[in-house]
Amino acid sequence: MHLSWKIRPNSYFDSIDLMRVAEQTRQLAGVIEVAVVMGTPTGRAMLAEAAMWPAEAPEGTPSDLLVAVRASGEVVARHALARVDDLLSAGRDAGPARAAPAPRTTASAARGGAANVALVAVPGDYAVLDAHQALSSGLHVFLFSDGVSLDDEIALKRRARERGLLVMGPECGTAIINGVGLGFANRVRRGPIGIVGASGTGIQEVTSLVHRLGGGVSHAIGTGGRDLHAAVGGITTLQSLARLAADESTRALLIVSKPASPAVADVVLRAAVEAKKPVVACLLGYDGRVPGGVHAVTTLEAAAATAVSLAGGAVVELERPAGVTRGGARGAVRGLYAGGTLCDEARRIVGGAPHGFVDFGAEEFTRGRPHPIIDPSRRNTAIVEAGDDPTVSVLLLDLILGDCAHPDPAAAVTPALAEARERARRGGRTLTVVAHVVGTDDDPQGLGRQEKTLRDLGALVCASNRRAAETARAIAGGA
Repeated sequence: MHLSWKIRPNSYFDSIDLMRVAEQTRQLAGVIEVAVVMGTPTGRAMLAEAAMWPAEAPEGTPSDLLVAVRASGEVVARHALARVDDLLSAGRDAGPARAAPAPRTTASAARGGAANVALVAVPGDYAVLDAHQALSSGLHVFLFSDGVSLDDEIALKRRARERGLLVMGPECGTAIINGVGLGFANRVRRGPIGIVGASGTGIQEVTSLVHRLGGGVSHAIGTGGRDLHAAVGGITTLQSLARLAADESTRALLIVSKPASPAVADVVLRAAVEAKKPVVACLLGYDGRVPGGVHAVTTLEAAAATAVSLAGGAVVELERPAGVTRGGARGAVRGLYAGGTLCDEARRIVGGAPHGFVDFGAEEFTRGRPHPIIDPSRRNTAIVEAGDDPTVSVLLLDLILGDCAHPDPAAAVTPALAEARERARRGGRTLTVVAHVVGTDDDPQGLGRQEKTLRDLGALVCASNRRAAETARAIAGGA
């Protein structure tokens, strides 16, 4: 095994671009691991923690780009480093020709155009400064970056509120504003349903289901996963509800969140009622008193269907999986998820021990490496390992489509699924695969093509995460 590394001085790239380059390079034969990060103290520390950066490397600066490759041999590693250079250069060369130099700061970019939203995806050490610059320039902020402290989040959101602006984030994975997707967003039709979500993949699931059920989305505003925590107080959620209440194109409101502070959830639900529009709320884990006028539901599918109905649409029936045998593969369900909210929803449906769930989008798995929506390699390893586990009878998965996602996630997971099922067969077991694909046929990857790839492999494909979890539970012998 050989480790090669390289420093590219003064070479800033967006974090999403770096994730894509690392994932594509990782596909080369003989390449074991690839890391492409900015040379901030946090970036260097993550590489060192992963044993991907040698102690003898020069210190460098935060504006340098650090590239590290672990491969089967020196020749393969050198080839992978060259591949990284080619991909980075191609990404910049592919852009439109510029008559003038690109702006170097958020403030100068704001002065040069008609944009009203700044997308911040720099390392967390610098994201707060860029976000404040955007607010000073009168821009709303879509804060994709992680590594932002809770105190900084509170300060940013309070300042934004004073200026009549929104801070979506930090760690805001998804938003759709005036039909334009930001971050990991799916391509859905425009319509009368306005969505506010403290969950990225939760927004992706409900917007995709709204589309598939015949409805449409006016706006989907992400708030970041901590917005409904007690310390933050739901600042962005409350601002978003007020904006959607005043928006003439929005006829119904949908709120989706991971577990929230009960007190903040109470405030949010009361504010939603004051919007004087039909409201659907899917607050996972919330057991407080729901005010009259709010349609409380417990699954993301029910949230989408109820919103479509309340907005005046005719709900289209989703396809049901065929070939489900209740109790046909008794044992444990292993849920291996790219989406945190989807993982939480499935866990609540399937139940606890002996079943097990892993959210590969959690910070412990994404620190210093791409999100599993972009790079499925770490989850693929866990899929193969599940084939050797004699307690596992059902494998439960999500695949996420949309802009910025892996270009062909079903093809990327196919070798791992085939290997896991073969290992289970050699052990005298049958491993059933149940999957749900989040997306639409308008997404670049194509919902139908992705589902067909999985079905051709023998997987049971379900039209929603709720149906996939219930199907997995039934096959494993649950109620």
